[in-house]
Amino acid sequence: MAGLYEIWRLAEVSRRLDVLSGFVAMCAAKDDAARRRLTRLVADAEAALSASPPDVPAASAHLDELVRWADTEWADHPYRPVEARPEEADRQTRDYAKDLRRAALPVRVRDEMGRVELSLEVRFLALCRRSGMDCRIRQDVFYVAGRAAMALDLGHLEAAEYEVRRMEQVGSAEARESRRG
Repeated sequence: MAGLYEIWRLAEVSRRLDVLSGFVAMCAAKDDAARRRLTRLVADAEAALSASPPDVPAASAHLDELVRWADTEWADHPYRPVEARPEEADRQTRDYAKDLRRAALPVRVRDEMGRVELSLEVRFLALCRRSGMDCRIRQDVFYVAGRAAMALDLGHLEAAEYEVRRMEQVGSAEARESRRG
């Protein structure tokens, strides 16, 4: 299985390729030669990304050629996609990476992750519905739930299960404190 950094790089190239190829396809819709060129660039990039092991440098080279082409032909186009700000680019890449990481996991692990994800959601919502929960405890519940979700995103089942148990402990501690007070 590919490491997280490799998956992140794959996701980043895939995201940028999807966005820019859609724009170029719109601009080149009536030009047969441009459509063929776009088809070739995208097919070559996707072949490099889906190779075993993925050839990210080759896919990046095809993406760079697509970027240069779009910069040359449609730099002033009002709908020319601009590179997202770092936070937004990372958020979008994270979505791609989650899908890639999940696809690389065995079906048994994906099924188990679905069970943990459902458990996390049910327990999180139950804790959030408690009335009179201390603000600090509520923040802790949100924080630990976020850690569990991140572990699921990374495909780390044991860490996700640990964080779900930890979230329950945080909520249980709050319930014990409110009974004492």
